[in-house]
Amino acid sequence: MIKLMIFDMDGTIIDSDLVLIKTWQELFSLYKNNEKFDENKIAEYSGPPLMYAINDAFKDYEDKEFIRKEYRARTKKYYDTDLSIFPNAKEIIEKLYKNGIILCVLTSKNTEMTDYCLRMFSLREYFKDLVTCDSSCKPKPSGEGINYLKEKYHLNNDEIMMVGDTTYDDLAAKDANVLSVVMTMRYRIGVNEIKDSFKTSSYLDLYEYVSKLNKLN
Repeated sequence: MIKLMIFDMDGTIIDSDLVLIKTWQELFSLYKNNEKFDENKIAEYSGPPLMYAINDAFKDYEDKEFIRKEYRARTKKYYDTDLSIFPNAKEIIEKLYKNGIILCVLTSKNTEMTDYCLRMFSLREYFKDLVTCDSSCKPKPSGEGINYLKEKYHLNNDEIMMVGDTTYDDLAAKDANVLSVVMTMRYRIGVNEIKDSFKTSSYLDLYEYVSKLNKLN
């Protein structure tokens, strides 16, 4: 029986790909002489910590901490105009909560923006814990964040489900030896090659899957 569901944020609960594209385009126009930004890179940059993307996109830029601060400062305006929630996500999250399942977030996003996004779509009340890049846990693909929540709520591996959209989420679940669900609403590098995990592009299918495991109505 699943007692704890741990959700990734970007690409899983919220569709932030357009936000990322516009932020990176702005940074490229300012600090890479309007070099053309490859939008397919979103499939690679969505999932790992922000510094992974910065180190890749700005290999030759010396002050990468400056770029990180610029990214944080410039991205929020796009959240207000270009962020959306995936179909049926709010409805299903609310139903899972009402069925007594503990809901948490495990994300490479910082705490401020994670909280901001959840409140933007009136979801914050459903999530008991936010494990973000500000926590002391190693980032995904490490399972450390999952193990932290497992120990906090005194649960067994077979009572926990990780829900994400990238190989990082799936590897974290497997590192912690918990059930993995991969949401496929957006293309992500390597997801097609994932084995032994439940994959779906629908929150309705996710609920049906959990319902069968927990014998929900």
